[in-house]
Amino acid sequence: MKTLTHFSTYLLKHTLVLLLLTGVGFTGINAQEEYRTSAGTLIITAFLDKKPVKISSKKLLIMLDYETGRLMIKQEISALTSENAVIRKHLKKRAGQNIRFEGKLGLDYINTQGHPPLDFQVEGSVLPQNYHVIGSGHLVHLAHSVQSSCLLSLNFQLDVDWLFPDNELPGLSKEVYIQVVQSLLPRVNER
Repeated sequence: MKTLTHFSTYLLKHTLVLLLLTGVGFTGINAQEEYRTSAGTLIITAFLDKKPVKISSKKLLIMLDYETGRLMIKQEISALTSENAVIRKHLKKRAGQNIRFEGKLGLDYINTQGHPPLDFQVEGSVLPQNYHVIGSGHLVHLAHSVQSSCLLSLNFQLDVDWLFPDNELPGLSKEVYIQVVQSLLPRVNER
């Protein structure tokens, strides 16, 4: 069985290629301060009966304030997909329910001009449970990209109860690993 590190590396590589090929990015709103996308990538890795399972979405709503680093991420639970039929069935039952993360990147502002890779902390709450989380972030400048300026990735480790409350899935690991990957457009005045 592959380790979680190998599994995460595999997912990250494929997600990066997909993002770069499709050119998914943020669109500017509210002058040049806040950017949003409704096509963000979310990958959740868990273990069901000690075997890795992936739950994912390419319909993640992300709103990011470039000036303050404030972040809001929203995902409709029934829009999540999985190759595992049992998990898919449980996700579909949650129609109309959303999970939201509101927090702040550990950056004073989002620099979309040339910069070395940046590692930082991400802190906020998963709502509606008001579950406090601390994760890590990584921002890489894409020097030769035409459409995107940077690639943002966020990583969290959470208790499974925020997604499947009350032990809905026996055999599911108590913790899940979450990765959000999104390309960022340059600020309006930096294009």
